[in-house]
Amino acid sequence: MKNRFKIFFSLLGLSLLFTACTPDNPHMAALLDKSALKFSVTQDPSNPNKVILTSETPNVTPYWVTPMGNSTRVVDTIDIPFPGTDTIYYSVEGAGGLTQADPYVVNITTIDPAAVSGQMWVDLAGGYGKSKTWVLDLNPADGSSKLFSGPIYFAGLNADGTTWEWDAAWYSWVMPLGDYGTMTFNLIGNANFSSDNKMIPSLGAASGHFMLWPDQNLLQTSGAQLIHSTSQGTGQNWFAKLKIVSLTANGLQIMATTDNSNWVFYNYVSQDYYNSH
Repeated sequence: MKNRFKIFFSLLGLSLLFTACTPDNPHMAALLDKSALKFSVTQDPSNPNKVILTSETPNVTPYWVTPMGNSTRVVDTIDIPFPGTDTIYYSVEGAGGLTQADPYVVNITTIDPAAVSGQMWVDLAGGYGKSKTWVLDLNPADGSSKLFSGPIYFAGLNADGTTWEWDAAWYSWVMPLGDYGTMTFNLIGNANFSSDNKMIPSLGAASGHFMLWPDQNLLQTSGAQLIHSTSQGTGQNWFAKLKIVSLTANGLQIMATTDNSNWVFYNYVSQDYYNSH
């Protein structure tokens, strides 16, 4: 959906740009007919996530609008890392102005292994073709934790702009003792996500997808929410882009905002780590 908005505004911007820059000249060359536009969109046989864009219309400047950004190259290659149905828009600027071809739809059916080879992808989901399950760092029997001091840390913003953090142990008012369920990230065929929020019956077991932005330390899920507690309020948007405070092979910390100056860190451990410690 976000990519669709980006594409819409890119197309709108191009239209406004050439409308504004086109002089009012009755002797201007005629607008190039759409039927004269020639281009190709092909997938690389050796890596179908790589899509080759080729403008074959002579004596014009091409304009490509894609889910991965815009381009004015005659020949360009974009990498669409995950499966899905994506739309490519091709326009040209000729002597008479801007002409747009009919949209071209490309179907991606695979994950690009190179796109998920980074350390954060491996730590979170196990890497390409693998899966990894996480649990809240809380022993439902006695409230102890395996890796962190407790299942939730507290942090916030002071009046002078400095920040504070309390790495709290478990207390009964922090969250009730119980089995909060599991959540699994996998890179088998797609960026898949599933969770079972056992302490929140209205959520329960659900599945969907996830996206990771390693350069921004952000994580987002769709269709299912990270396992959590309602004891710290219900105002958090669990489908928003969530800040990753820390991520290793064994531990994951996610920041959930409660208001503009207060937040909580949910502390998770891999199920393998929990079971072996």
